[in-house]
Amino acid sequence: MLVADKQPLTAAGFSYFLSHEADFEIKGEVRNREDFADLLTRHKPELVVADYNEPEYLTTEDLAEVRDHSPATNILIISADNDKPRILEVLKLPGVCGYLTKSCSREEILMAVRSTSKGERFYCHKVLDILMEKSFGPAEADCDPTLLTTRETEILKLIATGKSTQQIARALHVSPHTIHSHRKSIIRKLNIKSPTEFVIQAMTLGILSPEIKIG
Repeated sequence: MLVADKQPLTAAGFSYFLSHEADFEIKGEVRNREDFADLLTRHKPELVVADYNEPEYLTTEDLAEVRDHSPATNILIISADNDKPRILEVLKLPGVCGYLTKSCSREEILMAVRSTSKGERFYCHKVLDILMEKSFGPAEADCDPTLLTTRETEILKLIATGKSTQQIARALHVSPHTIHSHRKSIIRKLNIKSPTEFVIQAMTLGILSPEIKIG
């Protein structure tokens, strides 16, 4: 993989702890924007771990062109950017499979790297909140008393996109038992009678966005 962060200490930190995992191989660090395309073409990495929101460094335009240089490369964003419209635009770029904030834990970063290197989607809780806010829009004043909680909504989305209980538990850093309890609550509140109805209810409630596919 390539590590691309303008801050030398941040880039070195990512490279250091990722290189100590047996299943990761660091091909290089992107020191400046001018070298990015050449490193992609030369190494054809499975994954680029990158920030795009630093002055005079990689931009969203650079990320949009990653697969022109290396068609099989996936992208994991790790950024301090808090601008919701910009984050949503980045998530639509080809090859972007995951997005973490720089406040995420080491364990979450490792899980994200393993998932996104295989082309699986991985978003931290903050980004999931942004996606769900976009899907739902402003909250209605007269909400139904059986409205799902934020966590139940998050879990319904993951169930509807085909994630297993174990996968959801790992992604949310909770026990499978906790996921099972939430699942039972969702079934009760929405009167779900078959696995297919998880998908139907998620679409009916607007939880599954047609613009951004998760799963």
